[in-house]
Amino acid sequence: MATAKFHSLRGNNSALILVKANAFVFAATAVYVPKAAIPTDIKEGDSFEIPDGFKIVPFVDFETGEVRTTKEGAELHMLQY
Repeated sequence: MATAKFHSLRGNNSALILVKANAFVFAATAVYVPKAAIPTDIKEGDSFEIPDGFKIVPFVDFETGEVRTTKEGAELHMLQY
């Protein structure tokens, strides 16, 4: 199983997590997930397992069809199963 570290809630519907494919890698990728997918008792910095089989893809705004970016222009990402 992959591991994730809860970073923070973002807006009304999203949460930011840091995803690692497994315990043998150092780097984590920041991705947005639905707020409802986050365990209710979790605190910022807590780790939890997520199901394998995901891809990390650009975060496309469902209303506009455009890729969401940071203020600096870097692409945001989300998980896709």
